[in-house]
Amino acid sequence: MKMQTPAAPIRRIPVDDIFQNFLKKRGYRSTPERALILKEIYAAAGHFDADELFIKLKQKGVNVSRATVYNTLDLLVECNLVSQNSFGHKHLHYERIYGFQHHDHIICEDCGVVAEFTNEKIEEQQQLVCKQNGFEMMRHTLQIFAHCTKQPCQNRDAMLAEQSQAKN
Repeated sequence: MKMQTPAAPIRRIPVDDIFQNFLKKRGYRSTPERALILKEIYAAAGHFDADELFIKLKQKGVNVSRATVYNTLDLLVECNLVSQNSFGHKHLHYERIYGFQHHDHIICEDCGVVAEFTNEKIEEQQQLVCKQNGFEMMRHTLQIFAHCTKQPCQNRDAMLAEQSQAKN
């Protein structure tokens, strides 16, 4: 999956301190495996899925189970260090978010390209909609599913050819 790189970090408090405090407040154990998972996530840019993270950790010699990776990702999402998105796939994608500028996503349904964007007007409208309906926004994701209009989008060209043949 191709994607644009997010903006440079604007971190304040170290992520491991945030996670340790979160775990302590919730009564969870702080384990070396959880710390290594967090470290690996914040060492790399971009979107990833749980299995990709698991494989990367295993390749680095980290003794961690797949269940620990999935459970830790759930905790990291809950404490707002990581976000999760489906991007229209059957599995979730994650990305680091703490200390990075909020952004939304446009996903090409043909080639899978994920483009990240920010738009202050959209952000303001989402806040306004929440307020008008008696809600206070905690976090959100916006995903726009689209078709590439720029070349080359090989899957789009193949899809158009199939549609043309089906009409004949």
